Amino acid sequence: MIDNLKVVKMAPFIVIEGIDGSGKGTQTIFLKERLKEMGKDVFTTYEPTRSGIGRMIREHMSDPFLDDKTLALLFAADRIEHNEKKIIPALEADKVVISDRYVYSSIAYQGQTIDPDWVGKVNDHALRPDLVVILDLPSNKVEERIGDRDDRDYFEVNRGFLEGARKMFIAISKGNHLPDPLKTRFLVVDSTMDKQEVASRIWDEVEQLI
Repeated sequence: MIDNLKVVKMAPFIVIEGIDGSGKGTQTIFLKERLKEMGKDVFTTYEPTRSGIGRMIREHMSDPFLDDKTLALLFAADRIEHNEKKIIPALEADKVVISDRYVYSSIAYQGQTIDPDWVGKVNDHALRPDLVVILDLPSNKVEERIGDRDDRDYFEVNRGFLEGARKMFIAISKGNHLPDPLKTRFLVVDSTMDKQEVASRIWDEVEQLI
């Protein structure tokens, strides 16, 4: 189990969260490039990972076959691998880590069908980020962002589910459903703004960390 107190972190660990279509990938790229311009080494990553566990999760998201609690536990297991094999080594090498999704997505999404406090509890092993950026997008804007592509997962086609996840992200930003090891600094940004303006808001916050 990961002990947050024993991990030597020299660079910040930043997480970018939000519902599907909110611009997480775009803002991850913008932030990475801005940090690199400052001479920082940057490691970008995402969840679910491409590990064996992560692949099983992705298969389920395309064609559901798992119980909701089983899925939540698989995400938690994938996160242990992610921490131990990717995130912690990068931080200890003094690289700024930016993760597109993390434990807060598990609480926001799996917390729609099972107890979100339980989801938080089974993830209290996860390394605490220094900053969590939540890109807030109304669910009625998702279709405009992601269109009707054939590879949408079952989360992306359910507007009611996404609106519930959006509300859950806002609750999480206020400290709800979080065990103490997962409480950290949050920034909520209106992602309906121009993407450069969103990037500027994020940078103002990140700059304080570095």
